Amino acid sequence: MNMSDVENYLKAKKRLVCGACLSVAKQFGWSVMWTRVLTFIVIFLSPTVGLIGYFIAAIIVSQQQSRY
Repeated sequence: MNMSDVENYLKAKKRLVCGACLSVAKQFGWSVMWTRVLTFIVIFLSPTVGLIGYFIAAIIVSQQQSRY
């Protein structure tokens, strides 16, 4: 697996865990890859805060998607 394979995987328009990064990136017009990289960095530097924030975002996103 080379770096371009990793980059293509991170840019994929699919849910990796809960779909929170994909939904946030689409909502704000950001790159999915960089949203996922930033999320990984936050979780790596502060796992408790990062994971709590990620799962709160996932819950909010799933509630917004279920309304429509």
